[in-house]
Amino acid sequence: MPDIYEDTRQQRGKHERKRLWWEDHGVEVERRKLDTGDYERADGTSNVLIDTKRSLDEVAMDVGRDHARFVRELDRARDAGCRLVVLIEAAGPYRELEDAAKWHPQPCRRCQYRGNACEPMATGRCRRFRRKPMQGPTLLSIMRSLERDHGCRFEIVHPARAARRICELLGVEVRE
Repeated sequence: MPDIYEDTRQQRGKHERKRLWWEDHGVEVERRKLDTGDYERADGTSNVLIDTKRSLDEVAMDVGRDHARFVRELDRARDAGCRLVVLIEAAGPYRELEDAAKWHPQPCRRCQYRGNACEPMATGRCRRFRRKPMQGPTLLSIMRSLERDHGCRFEIVHPARAARRICELLGVEVRE
């Protein structure tokens, strides 16, 4: 029996570092469709589900533009008697959740691609879409509210340590 189930909607090749770490440490991972999250313990002995995010930009999109869908996912986990841990794989100045307050949004891709001068940090708005991008303190505040109101937990981990942290959260023993 595998140790961990990975959702089939996780893109192959994007999580190669985790896959290699699990292989090296004797953790067997099987891909299957999961209702909530990206990873869960295969033997069902843990009530923790893990949803991984590749960056704070992705989290900002989920708690901003996709807020209603994201809250439904949090509530689905809670209603199933599980706790969803949102594991944010971030490097650089981000070591703990409070560091999310330092986060700044990237200029929008359309403006970068077309050579427009999108400077949301300088002007406070994207010229093309006339919107104000979410800032770090707002992102942190929304994450804290979601933790309080929906029973989830946000956690930042360095990408090189993500596979180990998933095992720790799920209670999966690894071979050293």
